[in-house]
Amino acid sequence: MTQPIIACTLVDAAFVARKEAIRASLLDYLQESRELEDGYAFRFDANAVRAAQLFDFIEAERECCPFFTFELIFEPENGPVWLRLRGSEEIKRFIEVEFMSLVAHNPAS
Repeated sequence: MTQPIIACTLVDAAFVARKEAIRASLLDYLQESRELEDGYAFRFDANAVRAAQLFDFIEAERECCPFFTFELIFEPENGPVWLRLRGSEEIKRFIEVEFMSLVAHNPAS
């Protein structure tokens, strides 16, 4: 199996602005971040608006960074939703750099 090429394929300034706006809006609602063996997990409150924002985030990131593995986990009893970004060790390091504001933001600690 060949290793994925780890490079963003941003297309234009409008897309970059849209992606950054989505990311910034999520940062306001981030409750916790956790390091995983193969990436990072980010916890948000579970509501319809947040879920839609997370789907927008994934859609935008898949367009420019197709090498991520994305997971959304909705905990039972209307609990929080977790966004997991995962991949190889190289991809994990990319997440640390590209999503430093999310990785470093941990109000739960």
